[in-house]
Amino acid sequence: MNRHAWLIKLGLDTNPAVVTRLINDCTQSSSCNLNYAHKLFDQVPQKDTTLWTSLISAYTRSNHPLRALQLFSLMTRQPGSTLKPNHFVLATIARAVASSPHHLPLGRTVHAYAVKSGFLPANVVLGTALLDMYSKCDMPGFACKVFDELPERNLVTWNAMVSGYVRNGMEIRGLELFYCMKCVEFCGPDEFTVATVLAGCGRARDLVFGMQIHGYAIVSGFEAVFVNPISNMYFQCGKVCCAERVLDGVEGNVVSKLVRIRGYVFNQRYRDVIDYVASENNMPGIFEVDGTMYVPLLSACAELSLLNVGRQVHGLLIAMENSSEEDGAIIGSALINMYCKCNSVAEAQKVFDAWPTAQVALWNSMISGYMYNGLVENARELWEEMPEKNVISWTSMISGYVQNGMPREGLSLLAKMYSHGDGSRVEGNCFTCVAGLEACSHLTNLEKGKQIHAKLTRTLTKADIENVVIGTALVDMYSKSGHLSHAQTCFELMKERNVVAWTSIITGYAFHGFGFRALEIFQQMMEMGIEPNEVTFVSVLTVCSHCGLVDKGLQYFRLMREKYRIIPREDHFTCLIDMLGRAGRLDEAWALVDDIEEGETSDGCVSGTIWAAMLGACQLHGNVEMGRRVANKMLESKKQVSMTYVALSNVYAAAGMWNEAYRVRENWRKEGNIDGGEPGLSRICTSLQ
Repeated sequence: MNRHAWLIKLGLDTNPAVVTRLINDCTQSSSCNLNYAHKLFDQVPQKDTTLWTSLISAYTRSNHPLRALQLFSLMTRQPGSTLKPNHFVLATIARAVASSPHHLPLGRTVHAYAVKSGFLPANVVLGTALLDMYSKCDMPGFACKVFDELPERNLVTWNAMVSGYVRNGMEIRGLELFYCMKCVEFCGPDEFTVATVLAGCGRARDLVFGMQIHGYAIVSGFEAVFVNPISNMYFQCGKVCCAERVLDGVEGNVVSKLVRIRGYVFNQRYRDVIDYVASENNMPGIFEVDGTMYVPLLSACAELSLLNVGRQVHGLLIAMENSSEEDGAIIGSALINMYCKCNSVAEAQKVFDAWPTAQVALWNSMISGYMYNGLVENARELWEEMPEKNVISWTSMISGYVQNGMPREGLSLLAKMYSHGDGSRVEGNCFTCVAGLEACSHLTNLEKGKQIHAKLTRTLTKADIENVVIGTALVDMYSKSGHLSHAQTCFELMKERNVVAWTSIITGYAFHGFGFRALEIFQQMMEMGIEPNEVTFVSVLTVCSHCGLVDKGLQYFRLMREKYRIIPREDHFTCLIDMLGRAGRLDEAWALVDDIEEGETSDGCVSGTIWAAMLGACQLHGNVEMGRRVANKMLESKKQVSMTYVALSNVYAAAGMWNEAYRVRENWRKEGNIDGGEPGLSRICTSLQ
């Protein structure tokens, strides 16, 4: 201010060159004063291009892109002015548009003016700003065109293009460009390039390239700087042990602790989250730095049903009170989700009612929580009361209906959304369509499923349709609707296939009786290094049971336990009993039941479903003695009593012991165990007399 007074005294306060220097000084310092800079600017009657550029740049640097764009518009429309924007102004406007993408038409006008005025393709600074603008406006094709036309490129240009590819989900192209940059153009990557490429490797799940970048970072001396990006890449590629080794090799700071916790949550290692937090002494310090760190911890509590731990986190959250309004909505949603998944809906409702700002995210979380706990009517009432619904609101309701066995209502709501039946203008996204496809799968409604598939094809890019989530939903829908050829096509089009996708196609073939084809695909899955899960083995064992492949089924069961360390569940044992029973190997089936009773399962308890499979095998092969033993076991444990009487009666009937069958039904009636009315009887007239 003193300097300004001195300039006024000297009569230099209206000199464009002097004011330009003053504006640059006061806006590039730590105490940036844009209002003062603008007052200085307004006092100059004859403004030159450099003066305009200085103020436009100041607004752009200070994250006020709209004000910068308004100034540029004012500059070009000055009555009687002969001012013409130079390449510095144009580059500044391109940066402003990059921060405000809905002004892209102005950015394209700037591009056209730059070409017409001869600034492009020669000017590398302007070219870099334009390609960065196109990248941040989700137009990587235009960015690539600008990049290719530049006769020379500097390090900033290369970094902008690599970053643009990664930002727009084209990680492979970004990695290829990094290789060209390193090997062809003699323009060595710097720290920014390495960080960008590591992020791209993580997003693309490209472990091989990520390990190469890790090696390059070690050779270049960057490893110590990039501990967190490197470990984050390993977490995203599912290599938790590698990420832990990287983090364990350095002294942990707050950021590295955040990376570790988020990495555990990303890989669904919720127990590791709890154990790590419990082992650290300075956890409150982490929350002071980043309030959103409550979210992964609450997610872990939700998935592990650790209600008391979740309450402690909630208490810590109240004590700290350091979250912004935006973070508050995220944390509030996480709290509601935690309480609902721990089956404490009342506490979730208290959080929802007490939260200071009723944002849409909290409404959506409460609706999802109601649906998770089967409270469909509560969810519907809350949804109707919502003052504003977004796409997540609609998707939560549709998927909630499907999860609660009401797929028709889900499809009806989907149709209402797309017809804008309630006056809203919400357009569904890929997750909405996935929920609709799940409803079609439950109803085996091929026609509706095809309509949703067609909509996906029209509205999404080819890369989006080949996404594993959408691809798996399509495979499941076509499989359950009986169109295995369509399911196979969708499966083959998927660029990335996880265990859920493989299991879906295997289950589809198994369900429709193509057992050998299902086993063939299962073999391909293992050869590609995809680890099967519990559900995969249920389908595989079912195939072996229905195809009579007993020895192969036993081999797969051993493989499941010994190689993949999967603890057998009730449905695995049921498949195994059914498989042995169908093959007439009842003694082996009985021995397996004995093993289960001795603690083969986690609780050492034989479920009613396993006993029912055993009793069905006795009926199939007319083994009355073993059938009696099984029935007695079931009646002693009071499991599926009515079904036991019916099945035992059928065992006697299959063996031609009609009197015994009748006696069992009479006992059933006398003991009052009839759930659905009197047991049915039939008579056959064998003589007209």
